[in-house]
Amino acid sequence: MKLLRNKWVWFLAFGALFALSIDLWAWGWTEPSFFGLPYTIVYTICLEIALFILFWAFIGFYWTDDKEAKE
Repeated sequence: MKLLRNKWVWFLAFGALFALSIDLWAWGWTEPSFFGLPYTIVYTICLEIALFILFWAFIGFYWTDDKEAKE
């Protein structure tokens, strides 16, 4: 768990999620993919779920009180 207390791990994790959010590899592709929705909507929903999980882990492992870290 010491790895999750390192600020560079979180920097890389959030940076990777940001890089994934820029979908230049599929620019202009509008074919429906899931329940008739464009893939960009489904992709954005998946990214938002990943962001929620990443923030939740960040708050739980990195952004803690010093009192909790000493215990």
